[in-house]
Amino acid sequence: MITVPEHESSFWAVELERAQCLELIRGACIARVVLSIKCIPVALPVNVSVLDEDVIFTTDSGSKLTAAIEGQVVSVEADDIDLMYRTGWSVLATGRAQLVTEPTDIEWANSRLQAWAPGPHPFLVKVPSTLISGRRLMWDALQNTW
Repeated sequence: MITVPEHESSFWAVELERAQCLELIRGACIARVVLSIKCIPVALPVNVSVLDEDVIFTTDSGSKLTAAIEGQVVSVEADDIDLMYRTGWSVLATGRAQLVTEPTDIEWANSRLQAWAPGPHPFLVKVPSTLISGRRLMWDALQNTW
């Protein structure tokens, strides 16, 4: 679906297909995991990678690890914005958080993920992209190149 604001007919908001969403989130290294802490939504920054169609991030003990152990539904949001040209994209992947326990998945993730936050991050959390959606904002001249 393409939405055109009434006041700017050359500006587009394009809903992205699943494959496009996964491609964009694969290229992101920073995202936010959105979860509920005592019924309050919280967005926390994480370094991410994508294994198959699952978003993976590292964590230490705390709310993100608890979400994985309890199998809570969480979302991972990544985006990229060009403030000068008012263009960009945003992708939201939602699924039940899981602790990564498969040795091959752990090895794969450890070779690709390095937390920027200080301290140890010994746990890996996987969020399957059960639901995934995204939008790209662009000017008309760019619309045909995407």
